[in-house]
Order: sequence, then structure tokens, then C-alpha cells
Amino acid sequence: MSANLYRSPSSAAVYKSPSMSAFGAPFGSMSVADLGSLTRLEDKIRLLQEDLESERELRNRIERERADLSVQLIALTDRLEDAEGTTDSQIESNRKREGELIKLRKLLEESQLESEDAMNVLRKKHQDACLDYQDQVEQLQKKNAKQEAMRATFRGIHIKGVMTTFSDAGLRTTHAVF
Repeated sequence: MSANLYRSPSSAAVYKSPSMSAFGAPFGSMSVADLGSLTRLEDKIRLLQEDLESERELRNRIERERADLSVQLIALTDRLEDAEGTTDSQIESNRKREGELIKLRKLLEESQLESEDAMNVLRKKHQDACLDYQDQVEQLQKKNAKQEAMRATFRGIHIKGVMTTFSDAGLRTTHAVF
């Protein structure tokens, strides 16, 4: 079933389906409000994609920082191992390095927690938006099904009227012949 969009003389976009009547009555066309809803949904999807891209960028940045901190941690650990067993001054410098190492570990943990929190917030936002879109799609599908049912009812009434007209015309012709 193919369908296309066309611009009406009023410049409003109308969805034209193959089920349009011979006289061009828009029985198979979506209303401008439905197209507006569709446009709003597309805009929301675009915003979600932007949010997802920003989440990916944030995750990449945090991963780079985590890698840098891990390299620093390894370097400090190596330096700490080299300094073991030395004089009191070296022991004091080792304590400072250990403090730096602890600070870096805390910083690493904080950045991990921060990234997890940010990802959870973005996931929640994305999930809420998806649920909202699903609800909107279901509403539009219900509305479309209702319109299809109304069209079918109208077609049935129209066909019955045409059949009645033909049968009345046939009876008149039969009576006129006899």
C-alpha cells in the first residue's frame, strides 16, 4: 500500500492514500493535526538522539580521564615501589606519594560515580521519553483505527444507498414494462 505526501492549495501537508475517492475526497488522508503530532514526535526523537550523542561524548571524556588517571596511578605505584627501603627522607616522600595515590583513587572513584549518575539520569530521561512516545504512538494508532472504522461504516452506508437506488430504479423499469 503506497501513499504519498502532497501540498494542498492551502499549503498544508496532507497524507494522500490510494483509498481516496474518485472525486478527490480526502477519506484516506491524515489531518494536519496528525501530521503536526508526527512532526512533534520527530522533533522529540531528534532531541533524544542529541541527548544520546551528548551521553556518548560524556562517556568518552570520562573514559579518557579514567585512562589518564589509571596511567598516573600506575606511574605513582611504580615510583612508590622504587622508593621502598630508603632513608627517612625517602620514606617521607613515599608518604606524600601515597597521599597523592589515595587522592587519585578517590578522584577516580568520584569520576566513576559521577559518570554512572550522569548515565543513569540520561537513561531515565531516555526511558521516560520512549514511554511517552509509545503512548503517543498508541493513541495515534487508536485514532487511526477509529477513523478506518468510520470510513468502512460510511462506505457500507454509501453502498447500501447506491444499491437501494439501483433496485428502486430496476423496480420502476419492471413496473413500466408490464
